[in-house]
Amino acid sequence: MPGRRNGIRSTAGWVGALTAALLLAGCGSTSPTARSTPTGSDTAASAGAQVSTASGSLGVILVDGQGRTLYMFNADPEGTSGCYNACATAWPPLATAGTPTAAGEADQKELSTSTRTDGTTQVLYAGHPLYTYAQDAAPGLTTGQGLTQQGGTWWVIGIDGDPINTSAAASATATSG
Repeated sequence: MPGRRNGIRSTAGWVGALTAALLLAGCGSTSPTARSTPTGSDTAASAGAQVSTASGSLGVILVDGQGRTLYMFNADPEGTSGCYNACATAWPPLATAGTPTAAGEADQKELSTSTRTDGTTQVLYAGHPLYTYAQDAAPGLTTGQGLTQQGGTWWVIGIDGDPINTSAAASATATSG
């Protein structure tokens, strides 16, 4: 039975190679040093949001870590957001997965968080939930300043935590990042 013997040897060789490959693959996945490193948005999601400052025609204002202007909504209930669904599409809440941090002239003591009804954590400054404006096409724009939408008025927020109730400005220049 020379033909059968060659088939057995061939099968045994194939099984041995497959077993070795599986063992090597298994060893690599159980190694305690084999950890994935977060990249891109995974890193941002695991870090706290940053609240910084910029200055321009409205004075010193709050911006997020990418330099986008931060707004408050005068119709929000105290300390929580009242902006959901279409409102949150137009005015995205500043969300965080960790502890928010202050940069520039922003005051760390004024930062806190609130849990939204969808389970995300929103950053607050001086008790005001913070938002960006989807129509601000570039960092530093303040095109949402003083707009009356979604049942209230949207104001850029100053470093003192108060809304800036002055006329709209086209841009601001970042002071810190």
